[in-house]
Amino acid sequence: MNSTSIVDCVINPQSPWKLPRANNHVWRPNYARSAKYIKALFVRANADDAEAEYELSCYFEYGCKDLAGRIIVRRSNRNAVEWTLRSALHGETAARVALGNRLDSGCGMEKDPIQALRWYRMAARVGNSSAANNIAITFRQNGNFRRAVHWFRASIALGDDEARIQLGVHQYWGIGVRADHSAAIANFKTVTKAKFITEAGRDDAFFYLSAAYLEGKGVRQSKAIAREMLERAKRDNDHPAAAKLLTLIDMDHN
Repeated sequence: MNSTSIVDCVINPQSPWKLPRANNHVWRPNYARSAKYIKALFVRANADDAEAEYELSCYFEYGCKDLAGRIIVRRSNRNAVEWTLRSALHGETAARVALGNRLDSGCGMEKDPIQALRWYRMAARVGNSSAANNIAITFRQNGNFRRAVHWFRASIALGDDEARIQLGVHQYWGIGVRADHSAAIANFKTVTKAKFITEAGRDDAFFYLSAAYLEGKGVRQSKAIAREMLERAKRDNDHPAAAKLLTLIDMDHN
């Protein structure tokens, strides 16, 4: 089996951003505030303070205990949605992104991708990189790959290095943009060294780099380096795609 065939067993070249994921526990914040603080927050929120409204929405979404561990704000999806909407209407950028997420996923609200895009755009216009990234993903889900590439670039320009992974994927496989393996490699390598990046994002960058070294596109072909990249990507045993590709390389070698 040649190297490209091995890569294609793990990465679908038609949608290379879709990778198998480990079923890890979803992180949730564990808020602890004093009852006095929450009471004052309600006063501010009821006076249309957008920042206070959004903070309150987070406490309703995840729940909040006092400093002694007693519940002082019980989880309520209905209240979380209400305060998120109020905050978004009053101009809080983070709330606009959160509202877009809810409308995009149908979490606590009727699913409405068009309205989600509207809220993302409002947040992106004031420089929110997450909103720009979400717009890119929305366009990609709708099959508009050129617009997706445009918004991934916009997210990067706003400081989101994680968006470089997605831009690199489009550049490497030539989806929505002319294939440019060297540019893709540069983006993946930037992510591996970036300070403000999630571990999952960094692992993906190493994984995609391994595919490039395996195929010899944009870099000198090297199975040894590809293996190193894959070992790095799966070092916490939470990257099934890297583990599968590594297994296929070993099987082919034998």
